[in-house]
Amino acid sequence: MGKAIMATRHKINIDPVCGLVVEPATAPAKTNYNQIEYYFCTQGCHDKFQAAPQNYLPKKRKGFWQHYLERVNKATGGRPPACCH
Repeated sequence: MGKAIMATRHKINIDPVCGLVVEPATAPAKTNYNQIEYYFCTQGCHDKFQAAPQNYLPKKRKGFWQHYLERVNKATGGRPPACCH
């Protein structure tokens, strides 16, 4: 079963380091990164996030068009397809 994520516009109530649900009112640590507040279950999780936040943030997903272009480039070796000449 997946984790329940409780999120509001500027508050994330899941510790991004360990994945635990954190109550903002009683969170031992919090930080603001890219205008979003993140709450942490311990100061240790907060310190890990502060050291390398990019390791704990969700990755941007590629869209359909980006996947399509990557496949075309791979199939043609980076050259335009024959229909485009």
